Amino acid sequence: MKEPTANDQWSTLQKQLGVLVLLLVAILLLYQVCAFFSDILRILGISILFAYLFIGLVDSLQKYVHSRALAVFIVYFGVTGVCIVGVVLVIPALIGQVTQLLNTTYQQIPQWVESLTKTVVPLQHRLDEAQVQIKVIDIISSLVASIPHIEVGMLFTRLSDMAVSTMTWIMYGLSILVVSFYFLLDGYRMKNAVIRLFPKQHQMFLAFMATDLDQSLQAFFRGQIVLGLGFGALMVAVFSFLGVHFALLLGIVLGIWEIIPVIGPTIGFLPVLIAVGIDGMDLVPGNRIMQLTVVFLVFQGLQWLKDNIVAPRYIGNVIGLHPVVIFLAIMIGAKLDGMLGIIFALPAACAINVFMAHLHHHPHKLMEQITVSPLPVDQPTEEIAPPEPASQPNQVQPSV
Repeated sequence: MKEPTANDQWSTLQKQLGVLVLLLVAILLLYQVCAFFSDILRILGISILFAYLFIGLVDSLQKYVHSRALAVFIVYFGVTGVCIVGVVLVIPALIGQVTQLLNTTYQQIPQWVESLTKTVVPLQHRLDEAQVQIKVIDIISSLVASIPHIEVGMLFTRLSDMAVSTMTWIMYGLSILVVSFYFLLDGYRMKNAVIRLFPKQHQMFLAFMATDLDQSLQAFFRGQIVLGLGFGALMVAVFSFLGVHFALLLGIVLGIWEIIPVIGPTIGFLPVLIAVGIDGMDLVPGNRIMQLTVVFLVFQGLQWLKDNIVAPRYIGNVIGLHPVVIFLAIMIGAKLDGMLGIIFALPAACAINVFMAHLHHHPHKLMEQITVSPLPVDQPTEEIAPPEPASQPNQVQPSV
């Protein structure tokens, strides 16, 4: 066998570098295109999220009402009713707790300044003895004076201005409702139509990979979001039972962060520790250290039950990624689009993980195990059901 020469090795290296440069250019162009269509992509992403959340409920209702459109309308009316109840009952209480939190914080600032000033007096004496011309007390006073007094109305006005900078709330809402409606109604048909664009000898393999990807995404959206928000609702009741101030606000913040695995629960629980450390709890006796210990143990116990008992039975291992990869995906998502980017970073990482896993299996090897057959043309609404992959222990019905 002829040994590769130095010229052959240099030529191979040049080809690899060229491919790498082209890949980086393609990624840069894709980023520019996504930034240009960012509003449309947000609408599409939220619509997919909405569809994945309720696809299981729509499939179950369809068995009883025998009409998918009617099932989708029933789910829409139910969600609308829940939203109305939330607007009428939850939003006013949430605004009230935010107002109370801001007022309490500003009222306690003078006490904190006085306590901090007493603490830094010995430090100021040591600085004076060392002839260091630094007035720590003046620095603290100037920092406190520079803190702006945030009005709740101004806060919500700023949030509204940010939300409607490119589109109005009505346009966003209507677009999401329309797109998610068609995803729920024709999601199976859309996927089959895309697969039919490829040659027939690859259609079954693509259906196999699409089903694997669909299972992971549906389990993630259904599991992480439903369990996270459900855990947040449970913690609202637990915080109220323990007498934690601002229980509704803290529970909602914790529920949102529970959607993010690995680092989300820790970040979401930090405001609870701060609130208990400052205001304490009304229904738990003892000093602040004792109260912090109680709320921490309660949270850790319920979190352990959710992660080790409820989640494995409900969704299984839907992420399938190393914690370092999860952390990097979260950071990239936060950099790209804030909280919405964080939520969609993990599904994107799951999709890439499934795609890369299937790249290791050549289609022809898979065709030796399954029968290749073109997708049925006369039954466009039926879902193609290739054999379940061995790596997926959970049997989840494919959706969008």
